[in-house]
Amino acid sequence: MNPLRPIQSKLKGMPAPLPKRHLYGIILLGGLTLTTTVLLPSPGDLATQPIKITIPASLNLPQKAAKEQVDNTEFYTLPSDEIEPVDALDEIAATEPEWQEYVVQNGDTLSTIFNGLGLPLATMYRLLEADQGKVLHGLRPGQTLSLLIDQDNLLQEFKIKRDLLHTRIFTRDGDGYQSRLRTEESNWETRALSGVINGSFYISARDAGLSATQIQRVANLFQWQLDFARDLRQGDRFKVLVQREFVEGQSTGKSELQAVEMTNKGRTFYAFRHEDGKFYDAKGESLERGFIRIPLERRARLSSNFNLNRKHPVTGRVQPHKGTDFAVPVGTPVLAPGDGVVVKAVRHRLAGNYLVLRHGRQYTTRFLHLSKFLVKPGDTVRRGQRIALSGNTGRSTGPHLHYEFHVNNRAVDAMQVKLPMADGLGGTEKRTFLATVEKYRQELDG
Repeated sequence: MNPLRPIQSKLKGMPAPLPKRHLYGIILLGGLTLTTTVLLPSPGDLATQPIKITIPASLNLPQKAAKEQVDNTEFYTLPSDEIEPVDALDEIAATEPEWQEYVVQNGDTLSTIFNGLGLPLATMYRLLEADQGKVLHGLRPGQTLSLLIDQDNLLQEFKIKRDLLHTRIFTRDGDGYQSRLRTEESNWETRALSGVINGSFYISARDAGLSATQIQRVANLFQWQLDFARDLRQGDRFKVLVQREFVEGQSTGKSELQAVEMTNKGRTFYAFRHEDGKFYDAKGESLERGFIRIPLERRARLSSNFNLNRKHPVTGRVQPHKGTDFAVPVGTPVLAPGDGVVVKAVRHRLAGNYLVLRHGRQYTTRFLHLSKFLVKPGDTVRRGQRIALSGNTGRSTGPHLHYEFHVNNRAVDAMQVKLPMADGLGGTEKRTFLATVEKYRQELDG
């Protein structure tokens, strides 16, 4: 049976015979049989006359579809989605590089940061070549890096903020970089703090607003006049004039003591800062001695006193102990007690590593059982400078510092000897200072 006979029978009665066509398919939709007949022209028909293809309205094309007539053939163009061209945006992004900021994290190095930002390591090496201050070698977590990168992935400018006051800037110059340090403008504000001793001086001063460093500084200023642990009493008073540095309203963390007033048992002690950075009393006399009593940054337990009749703990024989021993851990910094010159830094089988300083023509100091020297013979040292690290070398019963003080080549008790005073002010300098003292006193009382 001819499968096309039902269709051909339906076509009888049409005015013209139809050309040969290709007939397609049956579509099944969920139990419903949809028979679709598509009549396509043969190649011969296309050659003799154009054929008009009409898409039935049942296809429900969008009402807004626009029609275009091309060679009697209708094409349907869907409406535009109104998407803006991006060429203009691309052009702006390509020609106007923006600053990028990166906050240094724990474990970051300059190379890992550059890799993360997609910058070539060759650029990093050129930055390091221009880094005379070595600021890029010590990145700290929390530091902010600012980078200006152009469309060609070239780093045009690089900024690293060292602190509120200083920013190191690297600017591209040919294939390399130029470096400069920018310093922000700052202002200093003066504030008077005061308090009453209630408990320890440390707690009372902290409650008044002083930092730990400032508290220690005050105690050091009066160390020759007051024993803060023994002399101060409940109800004693203090006033402190502090100057702080600010940049755009934010503290840089820098501060300076300007003046201190301590009242103890009805007596008042003063300390005023001069232009030379040193402190003097109300008459212009220095508050500092020529020497530091204890050559350590912090007080330490005194394990053995100066004693010319002491029995030696190792040999058991009576043998003079010509120094003072401080029980400190190995590696504790040892300070120069006064300005001087290093005359000896050697190893001895009994004294271990020991160091000798000469202070003028009259005084010498010695340091025994050291673990490391930080200076060498011939070096000039200043009072308070680190000169060595304590240890346990030589004949020693445990880690400690043995410290000797000699006057005219004779050992004396470093804890009892009268130390020379530093020079006071005189002449025009003293008159200038006394005028400043009056200003300080007004600010303390204000």
